[in-house]
Amino acid sequence: MKNGGLPTMQHLDEIVFDRASAQVAFDGGTFAGEAADAAEERTDGSRSWRWSGLTLSLTVGADGIHTVTVHNGGGKDIRLKSFSLEWRPVRGGPNLDAREYVQLQHPSTFEGLAGVRPIHRPNDWSDPADESGMVTVLSRRRPGEALLLGALPPYGDCFVGFPILHEHTHRDGAFGIAARLNVPRRLAAGESLTLAHLIALHGTDGVALLDRYASLLRERLPASLFPERRMTGWNSWDYYAGAVAEEDLVVNARAARDRWGAGALDYIVIDEGYERQWGVWEAGWKFPSGLKTFCDRIRETGSEPGIWTAPLLVNVYTPLYRDHPDWFVGDADGNPYVASMGYGSMVLLDITHPDVRAHLRSTFAELRAAGFTYFKCDFAQYLMGASRFYRDDVTPAGMIRELFVLIRETIGEDAYLLACGAPYESVVGIANAHRTTGDTHHYWSHIRQNIRSMLARWWMQGSVGNADPDFAIVRCESTTDDRRLSRRLAKSPWRRGGNFYTGREMNEEEAKTLLLACYAGGGDMVFSDALPLLNERGLGLLDAMLQEPVDRGVPLNLFDWDGDDLPIVEAQGKGRKLLVLFNLSDDYRSARLPAAYAGLKGAHEEFWTRERVDMLEGGDIVMGPHSAKAWWVASESET
Repeated sequence: MKNGGLPTMQHLDEIVFDRASAQVAFDGGTFAGEAADAAEERTDGSRSWRWSGLTLSLTVGADGIHTVTVHNGGGKDIRLKSFSLEWRPVRGGPNLDAREYVQLQHPSTFEGLAGVRPIHRPNDWSDPADESGMVTVLSRRRPGEALLLGALPPYGDCFVGFPILHEHTHRDGAFGIAARLNVPRRLAAGESLTLAHLIALHGTDGVALLDRYASLLRERLPASLFPERRMTGWNSWDYYAGAVAEEDLVVNARAARDRWGAGALDYIVIDEGYERQWGVWEAGWKFPSGLKTFCDRIRETGSEPGIWTAPLLVNVYTPLYRDHPDWFVGDADGNPYVASMGYGSMVLLDITHPDVRAHLRSTFAELRAAGFTYFKCDFAQYLMGASRFYRDDVTPAGMIRELFVLIRETIGEDAYLLACGAPYESVVGIANAHRTTGDTHHYWSHIRQNIRSMLARWWMQGSVGNADPDFAIVRCESTTDDRRLSRRLAKSPWRRGGNFYTGREMNEEEAKTLLLACYAGGGDMVFSDALPLLNERGLGLLDAMLQEPVDRGVPLNLFDWDGDDLPIVEAQGKGRKLLVLFNLSDDYRSARLPAAYAGLKGAHEEFWTRERVDMLEGGDIVMGPHSAKAWWVASESET
């Protein structure tokens, strides 16, 4: 690629892209989707585009990072929607062929399904029209060549997406790519705004590019953000859900202490169900002792107390909504923006309103004073559906960042903050941990997709804080004496694209597959079964999750032909490596260890049994569906 400013590499698959172009969309303006009136390119690769008094600039730093800024040089305010920097195929020239490439799909929140997908075809979890957020990798199947485009901190008042630009609607031909900067806000006359810092990396291996990207992320974030180690804990949600009561937490905290020792689990966390109503984050009737006494009871077991909130969401049947109608965001018509959820109809607080900011500070100050030191903050992404706000000079990206800055300032730097659902670009640099998967429940339909998301986001562990893969759970017919397994749920057959409560509940082999993925990722380890109801078999599996932690696991074959069904993960432990081979498919599959491990001699161990293995398997390994095999590989090995 050349003559376009960004991407910076000269070639990808010996294809030359046309010079970069830019488009801007104004909210209600006459220039919606129009190309620039004028463009200028300098010898260092920097570029600028102009639309009347509006200028978009792309400047190149010595480190190869491109900074995108916008300046309103006109005499009146402008309501922006988005900018699009585009690298389209050269008509009539050699071009990238969509049939030869796959893409790392990284949605901006955990709600979107992450993974590696074909550029030109839908699969059972995504569509080629979906754009990746924050970062993407284009990888050529054969021979290997890869391009990474990503956004780096400090993140501006903007979301960055990377849509594929297909030359034809059938998507089987040439393609390009764009960086779409979503900026729905007012830009005042004379105002300048830094939108994004972009990087392009080129190489032969997409996994190596993600590792470089992760290093760049960490270098640009404060060192104080990163926990010294992974966090361990127990959360009430997966088994008890909204039916949780105070004694459930206390009983499980005591069971954890009796099994693993006081403080072996860092946090015991109340999830949804304790509150009076959403938006009224005080103890309800199921927590009769009150939150302060509850925190004292948990701390007596050696663990710290944690709490879940949805900071912006308020039930419509609360005095808070009745008495302060101007505190809430609206839709495009000026009506209240209402989110219909399984928990009721919810409205969203407007973080740009000064009275709302004071209210939220008071709320989180009270929770911290009660004794909580862990805060799981959920559902901030719902703000992106609203249209009307008290202030119009900030985007939802900036609003969510303001929310988490406020929470961090209120709870203190020493509290552990988990961002659950918030777009990553809004909370990186503020939260200690980030949710990287969808909700985990005891169904294979959840587990397979969540393992895919863990592997697609492996690089986030240690680069933006700790990764939170949701819950490590084991309950199934052979691991618990509880015949209910959980609350009564509807039964439905597995279906293509169905990733929520479809098919049957998991079996023990599938539970072990989930546990190995959580463990090998190196991120936070949070249990969520009813611990007193697990039998020795189930508790034994959880025992293995609390042994020596490993560094973040690397999916060695993420972009390979069999990387989706048969991923291979390598993680560094203390003086030895963990090697995990998965079969996520629905059939028996034959797999092989990487060449560096096949036939390797040494004092290795099988992960679960801890039995000695003198030589790793060098040939085909037949694996059952929904299974995993793992070995501790000795550091001193011989071929």
